This record gives sequence, C-alpha cells and structure tokens, in this order.
Amino acid sequence: VSKDSEERRWSITFLKSDQNIFLSLIISLYAENCDFCNNCSDNKNCYLIFNTRRSEDCISCERMVGCRDSIDCMDMSDSELCFDCVSCNRCYNVQSSRESDDCQESMFLMNCRSCTDCFGCVNLRHKRFCIFNEQKTEQEYRTFLTEAKMSSFVARSIWQQKAEAFWQRHPRPHAVLNMVEDVSGNLLFECRDVHDSFLVRKGEHLHYCSFVFDNVRNACDYTAYGDQAELVYETARCGNQIFRLLFSHYCYESCSELQYCSFCTGCRQCFGCIGLRKKQYCILNKQYTKEKYEALVPQIIKHMRAAGEWGEFFPMQDSIFAYNHSMAHRYFPMSKEEACAHGLPWYEEKPVANAGNALAPEQIPDSVPSEDTTMLLNSASSARAFSVTAQELRRYRKLEAPLPRLTYDERMEKRAGIIGGMTLFDRTCAKTGKPIRTTIPPEAPWIVWDKEVYEEEFSS
Repeated sequence: VSKDSEERRWSITFLKSDQNIFLSLIISLYAENCDFCNNCSDNKNCYLIFNTRRSEDCISCERMVGCRDSIDCMDMSDSELCFDCVSCNRCYNVQSSRESDDCQESMFLMNCRSCTDCFGCVNLRHKRFCIFNEQKTEQEYRTFLTEAKMSSFVARSIWQQKAEAFWQRHPRPHAVLNMVEDVSGNLLFECRDVHDSFLVRKGEHLHYCSFVFDNVRNACDYTAYGDQAELVYETARCGNQIFRLLFSHYCYESCSELQYCSFCTGCRQCFGCIGLRKKQYCILNKQYTKEKYEALVPQIIKHMRAAGEWGEFFPMQDSIFAYNHSMAHRYFPMSKEEACAHGLPWYEEKPVANAGNALAPEQIPDSVPSEDTTMLLNSASSARAFSVTAQELRRYRKLEAPLPRLTYDERMEKRAGIIGGMTLFDRTCAKTGKPIRTTIPPEAPWIVWDKEVYEEEFSS
C-alpha cells in the first residue's frame, strides 16, 4: 500500500473503523453463576446486577462493592442483608435507608452512623432503640416494630412517606463525603484532590470522574470502573490494572498505553483497535513492528488533528446504545426530539402488550406469598409486565419486605433520583450563609448545610 493511500485511509475511516465489527454487549469478568449481569467483575450467585464488584448473592442491584445477600439497592459497599438502600456503607440488615454507615437492624435511616435497632431516624450517632429520633426502651421498640407490619406494602408505603417528611425537617450535608481532602462533587469516599467528580471510592488527583473505584489516580474525564487505574483520560468502562489509556472504552485486564481502542483485553501500545487480546504494536487491528508503530502513530495523530478528531472521545452518535436506554439519559435526560436533533440513536418503545396472566397492580398481594414460583406483575407506573423469580420471592420473604410494584428500570430510576444528578448548583449554607456547591437543586425541599458545619453539629 502506498504512503498516500494509507494516509487517505487514516483520514477518512479512522473513527468509523469499528462500524462493521460484532461487539459483546455483556461484560462480566470472573463471574460464577451470575445471570443477567453486566459491567461486573468478581461476583458469585448474583442475578440482575450491574456495575458491581466482589459481591455475592445480590439481586436487582447497581454499583455494589463487596456486598452480600442484598436486593434492590444502589451505591453500596461492604453491606449485607440490605433492602431498598441507597449510598450506605458497612451496614447489616438495614432497609429503606439513605446515606447511612455502620448501622444494623434498622429501617428508614437518613444520614445515621453506628445506629442499631432504629426506625425513621435522621442525623443520629451511636444510638439504639430510637423511633423518629425519640429514645425508646427495647420493649417499646420491639412492640412498635411488630405493630408497624413492615411486610405489608400498604403499611410500608405509609411509613416511607412519614419518614421522608421527617427527614426533610432536619438538615443534611451539601455532599456525601467520607475521609476526603480537597474535594468537590458528591459521594466521594477515601479521596484526595478530587474535583467535580461523583461516586468515587479511593481516588487521588482526579477531575471530572464518575463511578470509579479502588485506587484510581491521575485521571480526567474518566467514567466507570477503575480497580488500579492510572493516567486515564477521556475514557469509559475501562479498568483492572490499566495505565495510560486515552479516548478508549471497554478495555480491561492490564491494558496500557492504548489510544482510541475498544473491547481490548491485556493489550499494550495499540491505536484504533477493537476486540484484540494480548496484542502489542497494532493499529486498526493490523500488526506492526515496534519501529513502524512508533513512526506511524504520530502521523495518524497529525491527520486526526487536521480533521478535528484528535483529543476527543468517540462521537456520541456512534454509541452502541440508544440514548434513552443509557446511563447518560438517567443523569442528563433529553426528549426524543432533543436526542434526534443531536443525531443520537433512540429506542422506540413498543406498545405495551397484554401479558394475559400478569397481575394488575391492585391484584398484587400486600405481602409476599408463601409459594416459591415466578410471578408475572404489571407495573403500577407503566403497566409493563415484569417477572419476580422464585429466588427474588425467597429474598423478599427472608427480609419481610413486600413485592415491588415497579419494573427494575423504574425502581432504579427512582433511586438515581434520590442520589441526585451530576450538576453542581450554587447555594448557600442554611446555617451560616456560606456559599456551597451541591447536587441538591435550590428548589428541593431540604435544609442544606455545609458539610463541615454539619459534621461539627452532628459528629458526637
């Protein structure tokens, strides 16, 4: 191939080079008995989980790290036997709680620490047998819990409303930050010098990163995964001992010095490749010598700069997912018209089919039935049919939790709304008047305090 024809090929086809290649849309590394799981690693006996690592016996969860025997939870770590919890850490047998750590045997907690046998509480520390922040005797607490009938969907819904109304009468911190130094964003744990970032665990020197965890350093514009990642830029869904990855996605397991690569495993010094395993010095999936590779890459970058392609992630228009079926839509929603105006793919929802034997919302049992059989239910929101497996029934029954009334996606959308988006709003601390930047919108019905002021008030 002549030099001129090779240069024309680079400038015309580079960012379109993966259009006719079959891709794996299911990524589950080192999994054992994990059905319907994606973007996961090191899990066992899980069902319908996503973006989860080192977890076991979890069902219908997202973004879990080191969790066990939990169902319908989001953004949890090192927790066990939890139900309907969001952003809790090191909890045991906790239900319907938010942003609470080191708690046990409790329900409807908000911003609590080291509490046991508490119900409907907010901002408590090292308490036991409290109901809506009031101290009770053990007998009073046990009697209340029995009479509350938490296995009933109707009763639990009423208590949920009461708890949320109670929470909103108390201050909350402007961000969830734990063991951090010099940070901005939300849901940051064990981080230092991390800015405008969201849901990061064990990160250092990061900007504009989200959903990354377990020792991520020196990265910018990096979304999802981590696990020993360093020098990463404009990259998504890559992790597991990666180093110096630029403009790439879905690359795993000791990848290093990749640019514009996708779905590669264990590769080094590759440019514009897709679907390779343990390769080195490849360009557009073609093998080169080290000398040829190092000579060609600067030429390709020169052509990409001239075309305005260099330095940016792959175009959104080439996404393998429809925008309304992506994580982006959850945190940056667009209407169909807006998405199409940007040239983004959109999935047309099919008309709701009559599932025949699916139970209408008003027919769903108030408590979990005793039979272990798959149930077909209609969503109370969309009327779409969804199944509850025998495995799920056993877990709900074990936790004395009611059956869901919404599909998995609808339940997770609600939990994502609890966490908040990835936009930082300018507000003032309700206690001191100090300017703060928070994901809590100004119109939200919360009393928001600066995190430092909040900790001074509630640390003991």
